[in-house]
Amino acid sequence: GCAVRVFPAETPAEEILAMRPDGVVLSPGPGDPRLLSAMVEHTRALIGKTPVLGICLGHQVAARALGASTFKLPFGHRGGNHPVKEIASGRVTVTAQNHGYAVDPGGLDAAAFVSHVNLNDQTVEGIAMNSEPLITIQYHSEACPGPLDSTGIFDQFVEMMAPVAGRTR
Repeated sequence: GCAVRVFPAETPAEEILAMRPDGVVLSPGPGDPRLLSAMVEHTRALIGKTPVLGICLGHQVAARALGASTFKLPFGHRGGNHPVKEIASGRVTVTAQNHGYAVDPGGLDAAAFVSHVNLNDQTVEGIAMNSEPLITIQYHSEACPGPLDSTGIFDQFVEMMAPVAGRTR
């Protein structure tokens, strides 16, 4: 039930916000998040203005916009069957992953918190905020190499967008 418009990664936040989106998804993509300073700044300008969902590289960019840093993993997370724990519920999700960088939450804004961790190596797999509609995940919820238990993040994001869009659920 969502209409989607795709923007290039370098699109300024002001241009995106001028379209009055109900929410913004920061998609997966290749590359070192430390080299994406402009995208980090655009993301920082989106936070608090519209709901944001970050996936994989989008998660890393959002984390950097919130003060965290990123680092190269000695061995990337590749393939299916990576167990990820949602801290609040204790629920473990089997996920698909394809990334070589991870988030160091050390400088994370006080209004943000780590929401998910990788049970194999305890790296950050998700961030959320107490005060703003923002959620991120490191894994690929759109990939379905097996169980579909990770697709619920999209339902959560649609719920976050409902007040912005004037919808009720």
